[in-house]
Amino acid sequence: MNVGSVVGSPTTCMRAGLASDVLANFGKLTIRATGGSMLPAIAPGDLLHFHACMIDDIAPGQVLLVQDGARLVAHRLLHRQDNEMLTQGDALTAPDAPVATHNVLGVLVGQQRGTSTLRHAGGRHWLRRQRAARWLIRRINPIHHLFSRAPLLATLLA
Repeated sequence: MNVGSVVGSPTTCMRAGLASDVLANFGKLTIRATGGSMLPAIAPGDLLHFHACMIDDIAPGQVLLVQDGARLVAHRLLHRQDNEMLTQGDALTAPDAPVATHNVLGVLVGQQRGTSTLRHAGGRHWLRRQRAARWLIRRINPIHHLFSRAPLLATLLA
């Protein structure tokens, strides 16, 4: 789930730096999701609330905010080993490149979709229908494309 709009632009670089500074100084940050890599758990337009965290407190299954070069990415932690973490977007078929622990900015603690606050931020405790939807979105390209274009469909699965 990308948070920046144009990778490498001066504005995107400033946003990533500002987000990092806000989390370091205040311990929390709220941003709006823009990509579709975490559908249906996180839809474009959702407000995501992150808290700064200690690396030892992070567990697989949590959604992390990481700095990937000049952009911010919110993906689920799959595995952690020494100074690297492996993350992946729920709607993606392959994991991301390993992330150094110093690039982890925060952990997702809250999520708002429209006017409602979702009980389980990042969809950590999914029902069967949500797991089935995730499987379909990952493996069938037309469905992935449809959910990327019409994020309101994701609200049916939340």
